[in-house]
Amino acid sequence: MVNSIKIYIVEDMAFSRASLESMLILNDYKISGSTAKAEIAWDELKNSKTDLVLIDINLAGEKNGIWLAEQIRNYLNLPIVFLTAYGDEKTVENVLDTKPNGYLMKPYKLVTLLATIKIALNNFSENQKATVLSENQKVLNDFVFIKDKYMRIKLQISDILFIKSEGNYLEINLENKKHVIRSKLSEFKKLLPTKIFFQTHQRYVINLTKIKAVGKKKLTIHNDEIPISSKYKESVSKLFTIK
Repeated sequence: MVNSIKIYIVEDMAFSRASLESMLILNDYKISGSTAKAEIAWDELKNSKTDLVLIDINLAGEKNGIWLAEQIRNYLNLPIVFLTAYGDEKTVENVLDTKPNGYLMKPYKLVTLLATIKIALNNFSENQKATVLSENQKVLNDFVFIKDKYMRIKLQISDILFIKSEGNYLEINLENKKHVIRSKLSEFKKLLPTKIFFQTHQRYVINLTKIKAVGKKKLTIHNDEIPISSKYKESVSKLFTIK
């Protein structure tokens, strides 16, 4: 089974970075990006779809891996695993302040690397589920706060046309704009009023008040056609008495 997990690598040693990329690709992970500098990583992470970041602490340039981890913690919602050859008390203290999801001392074995990544992803996912209102989504009356890239944006729930799932990410579609956030459709759906929002497909939740037309296999919202899967067809039929 092909792994859909995307990993971003921040490592200033070119040989080590290339070796790490090869190991991950051979074990069915995807590489969303890689660089030697924290500043470049930060610019790219703000605009990329990534599931986990591997960070070397000592990097080329003015900023180190701890600075990058702090930016991720403050503005993004991603698991972090540190890779380092330094295990002194001061370094460990600085690392702990960023609340990493994993920590690997160099040199490490492939089996240890893969296990650390899996544990970090699993723990991160469980922590997300355990939080009723997650770090990147908070509800206030008729509004929802989402974390889009590195900004918190306040959306009026009634302005949402539909939500489309893209793996570990969601596209929240408004009339003239689209926001992409890291979340599962099942989790985000819990934040929406069930009288207005309805699921028509494994990947789609729609705002019933925004529907223009309904057919047997699709419906229209704004200028978009939303599929109706067989699983949800009966429920949709009851709502709109499709025969």
